Parts: sequence; structure tokens; C-alpha cells
Amino acid sequence: MSGRRTTTVTSETHTPGLAWTAEQLAAVGPACAALNVRKASRMLTRLYAKAFEPVDLEPTQFTLLVSCSRQSAITMTALAARLLMDPSGLARNVAVLERRGLLKVFPSEEDGRVRNISITNAGKAKLARALPHWESVQKRLADQMGHDRFLLAVDLVKAMTRTGETLLNPRSD
Repeated sequence: MSGRRTTTVTSETHTPGLAWTAEQLAAVGPACAALNVRKASRMLTRLYAKAFEPVDLEPTQFTLLVSCSRQSAITMTALAARLLMDPSGLARNVAVLERRGLLKVFPSEEDGRVRNISITNAGKAKLARALPHWESVQKRLADQMGHDRFLLAVDLVKAMTRTGETLLNPRSD
């Protein structure tokens, strides 16, 4: 610990309409949930990407294979909602996995406009080869952080996600 105190920027420390001081601006980064979660996300993405290199998967592709393996088929809309992904970004990622023969995309029997996704046998085999690499990263993170802190960090990120969803979509009771 450097002994420096981090200032939290709040309405009490900044008056709207007035210029921000250098000290107030310097406090934004260390206190900003979005910045710090995005930095952690980028670092973790690099860590998992390195781990998945031997099986030729990217972390997003691994996540899609895991999500699609949970049931026989899932719609693009449901998968995008589950993963909080932009539908067009999801479609691009699914298309890559479909070209590689790891996912199958097909029209719904009930509504031909709806596209279903399922994992192929090749996708299941790729996932089976990737899971030990995922487990290794999970273990290394838990060992480095301490098991309880690791679990707490995961729980806190999930809580931030739920809170963000609530703030974006408030219930009108």
C-alpha cells in the first residue's frame, strides 16, 4: 500500500457546473466501477485466451459452447439475453463457430424466422478439450487470490451485473 488515500468523487466533492480539479479527476479512475471492471475483464480475457490457445478457442467462443451445451437448442435471442451480448456481435461469433463445425444454426420449427443454435458433436469434443484449460485458470486465480476472495470477487461481479440490469430496467410497481 502506498499510503495514498483514494478520493471518491461524489456530489459532495464536486459542484455541478464548475470545472473539475485535477485531484477530483485523478480520483475518477480508481473509483470508477466501469473502468475497473473493464480493466479486469480485459486482463482475464487475455489470461483465458492464452490458456485456450492449445485448443484453438477464444474465451467468447468457449462461453458460447458452454452456453449451447446446456440444452439441446437455444434461440439466438435467448442466448444473447443470457450472455448480455449484442445480437449482432453474437451472430458474428456464432457464424465463426458454425463455419468451424462446432455449432449448428437452424430455423425454429414453430417460427422459421427464429434461429436456433445447438452444439455439434465436434463442438462437444472441443469443449471437452477446453474445460481442463478453463479449470486450470480458475484454480490459478483462486490460488493467487485466495479461494474465498476469488469466490467473493465472482459473486461481486455477478451482483454488479444484476444491479446494472435493475438500474437499466427498473420495475414499475
